[in-house]
Amino acid sequence: MAESALATLPRKQIEATVGELLLTDDFYMRLEISERLRHLIAHADPTLDRSQLSEVALEELEELDLLH
Repeated sequence: MAESALATLPRKQIEATVGELLLTDDFYMRLEISERLRHLIAHADPTLDRSQLSEVALEELEELDLLH
């Protein structure tokens, strides 16, 4: 299934949020950012193509166990 235009924005937001996660080493900030990622993924358009996420983003999301 092709990714819809509605799925493009959340994918970009997920990428940016993962970048934010990589820039901090504060435990509480990482928790807050992880929760934001969980929310973005949970409410993303069903056509979101996770394979279009960057390799770094996929690795971080897998490490956080956010890709089910």
